[in-house]
Amino acid sequence: MQPLSQALEALLYEAESTSLDFKRDQYLFIGADDIQKSELLKDILAFANSWRRVDAYILIGVLEVKGGKSQVIGISQHLDDAQLQQFVNEKIQRPISFSYYTTKLEETHIGVIHIPVQKRPFYLVRDFGKLKKNIVYIRRGTSTTDAKPDEIVRMGEEFLFDENRLPDLDLQFGKYKERSKFGKSLSLKILILKCPKMMKFQIMVM
Repeated sequence: MQPLSQALEALLYEAESTSLDFKRDQYLFIGADDIQKSELLKDILAFANSWRRVDAYILIGVLEVKGGKSQVIGISQHLDDAQLQQFVNEKIQRPISFSYYTTKLEETHIGVIHIPVQKRPFYLVRDFGKLKKNIVYIRRGTSTTDAKPDEIVRMGEEFLFDENRLPDLDLQFGKYKERSKFGKSLSLKILILKCPKMMKFQIMVM
């Protein structure tokens, strides 16, 4: 068994949480209306905003079994990652890092949505379906709800005070006295002058 399959196999023994969800059926997406599509969008937003230390996974084609190993059902219809990326990221204030892929588990195919740990919060810039703009949806346990104001503040503080976050530097050239700009790049011409060889002088002392 491949390492990826082994990792997903191990998830079947875990309970749903802030980093794991099981979906028996594929999300309604192709040919679906905005209300139906908003279910998928809400789940991705909620997991991206959730408080967790590990990557989040949504396993599609898996039936949850409480207290035991969840059952792999499989799905026949799969989503296109490129279409999904465009669908999600064109609606929020900055892109979420996530991926959708198909893999084989227990001799059948399932869909996997993988959402790494990343800087938050994420929210919609306009209403879509049953979702509202400027609301930070968050996964709490096995349910999705709105983040509290203090949680949103903490998310912002994490982003602002990240020690690994490098500052952005915007450098432009210009003439100080004329208050005019050259732009962000300059073309320089260098003139090299060669000094003549030192002449020898004879000093006579009278």
